[in-house]
Amino acid sequence: MPSRLDLVLSKKELVVGVNRVYEPFYVQDPKDGFPGFDMELAKLYADYLGVALKVKPLKTFRQFSDEIAAGTIDIAMAGMSTDLSRGKTITFSDPYLLTTPAGLVNKRSLPPEPEGSIVTTRTFKSLEDLAVLNALSFSVRSNTTNHNYLLRRFGKNQIYSYLSDSIAIDALTKGNVICYVADSLYILSLLQKQPSLKANYVALINPVMDEYISAALPLNDLVFADNFNFFIKELKRTGVIEGLRSKYFLGSGWVK
Repeated sequence: MPSRLDLVLSKKELVVGVNRVYEPFYVQDPKDGFPGFDMELAKLYADYLGVALKVKPLKTFRQFSDEIAAGTIDIAMAGMSTDLSRGKTITFSDPYLLTTPAGLVNKRSLPPEPEGSIVTTRTFKSLEDLAVLNALSFSVRSNTTNHNYLLRRFGKNQIYSYLSDSIAIDALTKGNVICYVADSLYILSLLQKQPSLKANYVALINPVMDEYISAALPLNDLVFADNFNFFIKELKRTGVIEGLRSKYFLGSGWVK
């Protein structure tokens, strides 16, 4: 059975699934020069293959998986994290970004900052640091790796899961929970879009668990995967990936 890569090269077109609800991996109606992290990565890969690029915005992992199997998209670059169950239906590439479960915690729920020369008070930089607090409550998007992490690590506390991140964020800003949890890249992008959040909330983005952001390719298509992995390795080696990460997650130029 021929590799999907052979079909891409023969039709001279690469069809990439992107995540239509995950800025800044994909930015709808973008500002000039800021189409999104995955959009720029997809264009670089199409150029490397010498083919035209076509993108198809989708939303759920099931959609990406089904359309890769059906051949309506060739590969998904969608801010997608890996896990064992997902790996049963698609082949994941080597990771091109690393993230971790992270949070925004209400400053009022934390102990007061130390005064003077006192430096013994614990600092809060990761979700694990919250374990010393009482009466914890969390909001998170349901059925995500972040939700699973909370259930494992903070299962005895109140955890409210929602169908979207926007509703989970509302739970935080309305005071219904003390901490909103998402991956660290999402937290960083949220602070670029809404810098006013820094006044009332502390970002907890230090690593507690590695999450890999990878592309999804046709199941067991090792030729295609090997080609894409070499491309990613070279973009890492030459600093291109790090440049894109800084552009979209440490800068606000993409924010409309």
